[in-house]
Amino acid sequence: MTDTDRHEQIRRRAYWIWEEEGSPAGEDLRHWSMAEAEFEASKKGASGDAATTETPEVEISTGDDPPRKKSKRTEGP
Repeated sequence: MTDTDRHEQIRRRAYWIWEEEGSPAGEDLRHWSMAEAEFEASKKGASGDAATTETPEVEISTGDDPPRKKSKRTEGP
């Protein structure tokens, strides 16, 4: 893999992270660092060194609002 390919993959992942976080301004370095760390971890995992790679935390959402509990109305004073 060339440096250009590596850079492009990290750039795409950083952009995806940025979009997922709602496109916040001023977070580019943090997004790049996260993407680079994920890239390096995936390369270690591909080389068979699975013991050192961590499973990323993933939150799955359907996009629906959580169900609301109905509250009882009480007579007020």
